[in-house]
Amino acid sequence: MNRTSKKITGPLKLRADLEIRPLNYQGRRALLVSDRLGLIKNPVLLQGEALEVLALIDGQREPDDLRLEFMRQRGYSLSGSSLVSEILESFRQLWLLDTPEFQARKKSLIQEFVSLEVREPALAGEAYPAEPSALKKFLGPILELEKLPPEIEAELKTGGRPAVLIAPHIDLGRGRRLYSRAYACLRGQQYRRVLVLGTGHLLESGVVSLSAKDFATPLGRIRTDKETVRQLTEAAGVLAAPDDFAHKKEHSIEFQLLFLQHLLGSDFELVPVLFGSINQWLETAGRASGIPGFQPFLKELREIASEPGTLVVAAVDFCHVGPKFGHQQPASEFKEEVLAFDHGLVEALLHRQAELFWRLLRENGDRFNLCGFPALATLLEIITAGRGYFLGHELVEESATRSAVSFASLVYF
Repeated sequence: MNRTSKKITGPLKLRADLEIRPLNYQGRRALLVSDRLGLIKNPVLLQGEALEVLALIDGQREPDDLRLEFMRQRGYSLSGSSLVSEILESFRQLWLLDTPEFQARKKSLIQEFVSLEVREPALAGEAYPAEPSALKKFLGPILELEKLPPEIEAELKTGGRPAVLIAPHIDLGRGRRLYSRAYACLRGQQYRRVLVLGTGHLLESGVVSLSAKDFATPLGRIRTDKETVRQLTEAAGVLAAPDDFAHKKEHSIEFQLLFLQHLLGSDFELVPVLFGSINQWLETAGRASGIPGFQPFLKELREIASEPGTLVVAAVDFCHVGPKFGHQQPASEFKEEVLAFDHGLVEALLHRQAELFWRLLRENGDRFNLCGFPALATLLEIITAGRGYFLGHELVEESATRSAVSFASLVYF
């Protein structure tokens, strides 16, 4: 903490883009707060009085009101006011509060990123090795981990060419088995262009965010198909994000590029698309094509996906359940429901039933936080491949947070 102390005024509210995870730490309740913008490098662990103060920040209380309420709950201890002031200053220093200072810094970060020509890797050296030879040694065993099902081997031996992959975007360690099965399908293949449909975890406005930047990884630089990006952005109209800032820290596309480069080299052109939420249309539309103003974008995307030499990759995870994702119950209590729900989704995907896929989520009320919903609903509108095959499904648990994430892999020829 080295920024100059400033007086905090006005109603206090937390940043809406923070990732807050409940957990038990050394036998005590705690919250782990991550900053997706990268203003603080390491997650912040909050316990004790910091949690009490955090719970009082509701977007309406001003600092004096908050101090009084904290003191009231503590029996009007004289030390309460200064303690709250110290905690609030810590929150400000850690960029946890949505203040004018934060908004100005965020605007500066957006402008800095938008001006760049290349999107540099965000997670090299953290989620995977940053040195090229080490990265290849890291990816090689993952791709050798699983054998392809016999029917996929038969397709490939008779000249079948994957046109669409559905692969996870969970961290590479936990998702290695299904990354293996998805990307092993691409051995020996070549593509002119790869369209990647990812989840925009940082996308705050707009349904889609496209980037014309080239994308770099430790394995080299991938050229983006800038004309196609321009056409898609124009077709999306008001549904397009005002900038490509959502791509800065996003891992869902970055992880796919590692496998794509490892197997295909860097000669293909990339079309990177991130999706935000479309849940606001869950009750009024029957499928993605029913979203007002979305049809021109889908039409353009469908034409691109159907061109020879184009591979489509949907980089998605499925359900997110447990306290980490807003549930009161641990993930173990949802297991059977999640497995049944995911089975229905996979069947709808395999048989390309866009309306059934949409209806399953509507009936579920998105209770299970299906983060891949927009990308998958879009995929079902543009897919032209014939035969789909199920490659596998997993539900991985995180014991520290009693939470779990599910994901699957599929391939279409």
